Amino acid sequence: MPAANSSATAAPDVPARLASHDGVLRHGELGARLAGLSAELNTHEELWRAVAFREPVLAWEAAHPPLAAALRALPLEVAEALHADPRAAGDWLARWLPVERWRALATVGAMPRHALQRWPRDFERDVPGRKWAQIEAFAGALRDSGHECIDWCAGKGHLGRAVSRQWNSRPVTALERDHALVAAGAELARRARLPVVLQACDVLSDAVLPWLEAPRHALALHACGELHLRLLRAGAAARLPAISCAPCCYHLGARAGRLVVSGAGHAHAPRLRPEDLRTAVQETVTAPGHARRRRRRVQQWQLGFDLLQRELRGVDAYLPLPPIDAARLAGSFADWCHTVAEHKQLALPGAVDFACFERAGEERFRLVTALDLVRHQFRRLLELWLVLDRALYLAEQGYRVEVGEFCARALSPRNLLIQARL
Repeated sequence: MPAANSSATAAPDVPARLASHDGVLRHGELGARLAGLSAELNTHEELWRAVAFREPVLAWEAAHPPLAAALRALPLEVAEALHADPRAAGDWLARWLPVERWRALATVGAMPRHALQRWPRDFERDVPGRKWAQIEAFAGALRDSGHECIDWCAGKGHLGRAVSRQWNSRPVTALERDHALVAAGAELARRARLPVVLQACDVLSDAVLPWLEAPRHALALHACGELHLRLLRAGAAARLPAISCAPCCYHLGARAGRLVVSGAGHAHAPRLRPEDLRTAVQETVTAPGHARRRRRRVQQWQLGFDLLQRELRGVDAYLPLPPIDAARLAGSFADWCHTVAEHKQLALPGAVDFACFERAGEERFRLVTALDLVRHQFRRLLELWLVLDRALYLAEQGYRVEVGEFCARALSPRNLLIQARL
């Protein structure tokens, strides 16, 4: 096994006690873990900020030549297998990088669970299977505050109905801006005979504020981006007695200058860009084979055209491209290139060796897949940093806060739950 790269000892040692005995991060432990994560992210910034899809040669390769050479020699099938098995990917990279330290920092324990009452027959009939399993896990990890509830960004109110059922017909107000979902959710609540009231409300508007005036327990399962930030800010301002939030899609609605919310976060923050927040949520549950094949074809064509446009424009820089729909994939690479060139107002010369650029795109896809193994080692570190920043914001507003996993990552990679009580 090659000797570890000198970067492996560049960051400070992981604090000896970063979590409780069960691994759940409780109130007094949040700041220490954030500081440890910040040290690693700041020390290894070049590794997680570099995006191989946009940059044919990454800045960190010069500082890590053995690692770069090993990745560039990696066959596509091996690289894809490592992406599908994050544990194996970490083991492979540990020859050059301090993966074990990163794993220790990223480890969070499961929230204590309580037994759920038996569900009535067909209670979950209208909820997709994976979504229902996530709701059931979320409900099993919640601590009952004794208050009425708000189901934040409720959709059809599936979570609200589940919690109302488990908490002895607890009244729930489910807020959702889509009127069709409100109507469908109202019918499901009526059929279940539960006091779940669907309300049409855009939670990003001031119309949500009256719903926060009464003492309620706010629940948010996979509230995306600005939606969960709105809950934390507005809920804390309204002094809601309890907030339980599993954030998701941190990059949606992200704007420079509004990525970090806590004072502790600002004191330690790595140099985050809106696009860096996307890295935190790129781990997904394994997609079916046809979806992986489609993704591969899409990215190969995009990378092939990227090489072509650099040559045509005489500018060695990435050019954002429009999405490729399934109908376009049924045609040829050349046909798609003509469409995109017209969209980008680029004139294609009469003689373009499209087959050559298509093959080059396939080869570059292999390299991108391999090189991205490094950046993806930071997904959980970045996500946990963002969750702790949000948890510490609530702590700074006077809440007692804890962070833990509410389900296995195989069920949902977005499995971190913030529980806060005044």
